[in-house]
Amino acid sequence: MQELLDLIRSNPWPFAAGLIVVVVAILAENFGNGDRRGTGGDFDLPDIDWGGGD
Repeated sequence: MQELLDLIRSNPWPFAAGLIVVVVAILAENFGNGDRRGTGGDFDLPDIDWGGGD
């Protein structure tokens, strides 16, 4: 554990970048589907109509 902390102290940028990516992903998940709230269901994937006509 001490070795990991020493590594983070010596070069924090990769760890900080990973943390920023996680925070941005959480914000995008929370605010990206704001217009669909209250309609029920799970909206992880959008309903896309490719114009097949059937």
